[in-house]
Amino acid sequence: FRISPEGSRVALARINDAEGVDLWVLEAARGVSNRLTSNPGFSQLPVWSPDGRRIVFSYGHGSPANLYLREASGAGTQQQLTEGRKMRIALDWSRDGRFILYFDLAEETWQDLWVLPMTPEGKPAGDPKPYLRTRFAEVLGRFEPRTPPRWVAYQSNESGRDEVYVQSFPEPRGARRISTAGGQYPQWNANGRELFYVSPDNKLMAVSLRVQADSVEPSPPHELFSLPSQPWSLLQNPYDAAPDGQRFLVQGPDEQSWPPLTVIVNWPALLKKGPATQ
Repeated sequence: FRISPEGSRVALARINDAEGVDLWVLEAARGVSNRLTSNPGFSQLPVWSPDGRRIVFSYGHGSPANLYLREASGAGTQQQLTEGRKMRIALDWSRDGRFILYFDLAEETWQDLWVLPMTPEGKPAGDPKPYLRTRFAEVLGRFEPRTPPRWVAYQSNESGRDEVYVQSFPEPRGARRISTAGGQYPQWNANGRELFYVSPDNKLMAVSLRVQADSVEPSPPHELFSLPSQPWSLLQNPYDAAPDGQRFLVQGPDEQSWPPLTVIVNWPALLKKGPATQ
């Protein structure tokens, strides 16, 4: 799921009757959902355009996922933005509308971050270009909310475990580590002066940032609150921050995925009986 730029809608993925996944747009105040896609296969991981008019998402059916674009109103048809034989997942759309950041799966470099240039009208403005492509896994990138973006926050395992980093944009000139004891799922506060992430023990953490033209100075991380403990996928954020930076939408536990509990009453009496005999 992803909250819209103005904070009144939520784009989310739901399993459909055919055991695929489709996208819906939820009007938060009314609690009304409108279906955005009706595709066979998997339409998921939506990202809003900065003006809230469009949604880029990942779609695959019998083939690796690529990036597609759809009007958030549901008007028209979906437009394919990328074409390839490896999985591509949309991650963020810069606030000036000029770049889509996405995840690319490659054989040689494993997991990389790429950028697709865009026009103000929401059309590709050129070929995709690699942004971070190393022998480590770079995933879950997010643009700094200022315009033009000068920094990207992302997750990497270059230290031997997942940590959150900030790197310059459009050209990477050296990463600054933000998390101190492991971190995943980074996300900027809309004011650009704070970064959120999830700690290894499922705490939502916050780091204040002093952002300058050529440097980022982080404060020590502090805990905001605990998140529900559950298995999350690598590319599925367990939370999203509202534009005001004061509210969060959190992925709760799926009640259907948990096994039922059996309650045994008067169990001391059962112990006194000893083991059953046949």
